[in-house]
Amino acid sequence: MSLTGLVPILKCRSVDRSLKFYKDSLQFIEIRSRKGESETEWAYITSDNIFLMLEQQAGIEVSAEPSIELYFYTDNISDFHQYMKAKNFQVSVLAKTAYGLLQCSFYDPDGHKITIGELEKK
Repeated sequence: MSLTGLVPILKCRSVDRSLKFYKDSLQFIEIRSRKGESETEWAYITSDNIFLMLEQQAGIEVSAEPSIELYFYTDNISDFHQYMKAKNFQVSVLAKTAYGLLQCSFYDPDGHKITIGELEKK
């Protein structure tokens, strides 16, 4: 018996707004979704071999400080950073970490921090 994957579930105020954000910023595509009376209640999305679920936070206000941070790896952080700036996303400057990554960060519409990093090339 072994674990075969992990799919974080992000609680959202508006799944439709978050779905648009993840499609526009990180080029996710929608695999499946469930519509409610007026908007999407749940969505399953992917970008290459990365999967996320977006879920409407029913009846309770989403925390002002979400308890999950997403860290993605890329093979070209410079191109990614330029792409985000060209699409007018508020992305941090590229920063070198003490552990050898070059990275930048931004936030999704519900305040989940997203960091993208690349192992520094030698």
